Amino acid sequence: MQAIYEEIPEIQKRKYLEGSQLLHIDLDIGAAMEDLEIMGIEELRDIVQEDIQWMQPPPGISVTITGNSVVGIEMIEGLTKGRVQMTMLGVFLVLIGLLVVYRDPVKALSPIIPMLVVIGWSGLVMAGLGIEYNAMTAVMGALILGVGCEYSILMMERYFEERDAGMDPVDAIHQAITTTGTALIASGATTVFGFSALIASSFPMLSSFGLVTVIDVLLAMIVTFVLFPPLIVYMDGHRGKEKEILGKILGKFSGKRQLSESVNV
Repeated sequence: MQAIYEEIPEIQKRKYLEGSQLLHIDLDIGAAMEDLEIMGIEELRDIVQEDIQWMQPPPGISVTITGNSVVGIEMIEGLTKGRVQMTMLGVFLVLIGLLVVYRDPVKALSPIIPMLVVIGWSGLVMAGLGIEYNAMTAVMGALILGVGCEYSILMMERYFEERDAGMDPVDAIHQAITTTGTALIASGATTVFGFSALIASSFPMLSSFGLVTVIDVLLAMIVTFVLFPPLIVYMDGHRGKEKEILGKILGKFSGKRQLSESVNV
C-alpha cells in the first residue's frame, strides 16, 4: 500500500489522505442529493454496509460511512418517522391548552376533531399526487393543527355567542357562518396565496412544502364550513342533554335528602 501511495502525485493524494491515519474513498452519486433521490442514496448506503460486513477490513482498520448524503438521510429519516408522534403530541398540547382556557370538553374537542380529519385527508391527497414526506412536509400535521384550529375556534366562539343570546342550535350556526364566513375565507385565502408562491421554487423540497401547505389550508377551510357546523350542533346537543340528565340526578338526590331530613325531624 505504501508503494502505491508513493506512485500517486502529492496533489491527488491530498484529496484522499489525511496524514497516515485517515483515507477517504469517495462514491460519486452525482446530483442525487440535489434531486432528493433519498431512496437511491439510502439503498446505496445499505449496500455498502452489507459489503463492509461481508468483507471485513484488515485488523486495526475501521470503516465508517459518512458524508453529507448520509447525514441528510439520517435527518430525514428522523423527521419523517417521528411525524405521527409529533402530530399526536401537538393534538395533546392543543387539547390541554383549550381545556385550560374553556374548561369545557365540548369546546376543547370540537375544534380538534375537524383538524384530525384534515390531517388524514392530507395524507391521502399526498399519496394520490405522489408527494413523498421530506424534512419539511413531515411537520405539516402539527403545523396545520395549530393553524387550522383557528378557523374552527372563531366559528365556535360566534356560535356560542348566538346560543347565549337565545338562538336554537341550527339558527346559531347559520348566523355564525353568515357573520364570520367572509373573514375566515379572506384569512384562508391570504395564507393560500402567500404559500402558493413557494410552489414556483426551483428547490423541490421547498416547492412540495408550499404545495402541501396550500392543500392543507384549503382542506381546513372546507372542513370548517362543511364538517364543523353539524359537528358543533351535534356535540352541543349532547352537551345540553348531559347537563339536563345531571340536573335531574342532582334534583332527585336533593329531593331524597330533603325527604330524609323531614322524616328525621
